Amino acid sequence: MDIVTLVAFVISIYLAGRLAERRGRSFKVWGWIAAFIGPLALPLVFLFPNLHRRNGGPA
Repeated sequence: MDIVTLVAFVISIYLAGRLAERRGRSFKVWGWIAAFIGPLALPLVFLFPNLHRRNGGPA
């Protein structure tokens, strides 16, 4: 069970970083946030606005 939890945390760190990067945020910052709060960082990424869509792109 411990190894499953560890793998889930590592995957959530990577996913949170990649999702944040696609939304115009820093991979490193969100990787660290995910390291501290775990899988809860994934929905948190979506609560912040998408920075790539602000520059005249369709919503």
